[in-house]
Amino acid sequence: MAHKPSVNAEFVDKVLRESTLGSTAVNRLHQDYKKSVKEAIAGAAGWHGSDDIQTLTGLEGSFLWSEDPVAATQINFKFDAGHVGNQGTYKLSAPGKPVEQGSFFSVPNNPAIGWAFVNLLPAGLPPRSFIVSGMMTDEHWQIIIGLLKKTGADGPLQPAFSIIRTGA
Repeated sequence: MAHKPSVNAEFVDKVLRESTLGSTAVNRLHQDYKKSVKEAIAGAAGWHGSDDIQTLTGLEGSFLWSEDPVAATQINFKFDAGHVGNQGTYKLSAPGKPVEQGSFFSVPNNPAIGWAFVNLLPAGLPPRSFIVSGMMTDEHWQIIIGLLKKTGADGPLQPAFSIIRTGA
């Protein structure tokens, strides 16, 4: 998502020649641009609470899924082409257990809702919804650790459980 901007000297010279702005103003604008890019990249890394989950693009990959703390499983999320961050397929597996698989939908925090969530739609089973209570991400929004809460008829269920990245 984030990239390192590069500005070549020829382009800067052309902007300076054709602009009605003075070189001081152009240099200040360029410094402001570099600062905003640096802040945007730095803002992605770290812990994000439920009200600060701007994207779930970093959900793709494999995680230790501790929904059942006695029988932890592995889940693999894969986004559909053209739907990165919001829908795809998943496969939940554990040694000696049947495999659960199906499609999923994910939504980042929306002020109208108040939290981010992931819906699992397993083939042949009822859907399951999880509120994303928080997540630790790297500078590219890849989720390293997530904290999820199952939902029931009366809302979120306690306690929350963790997902921990095990692979890309």
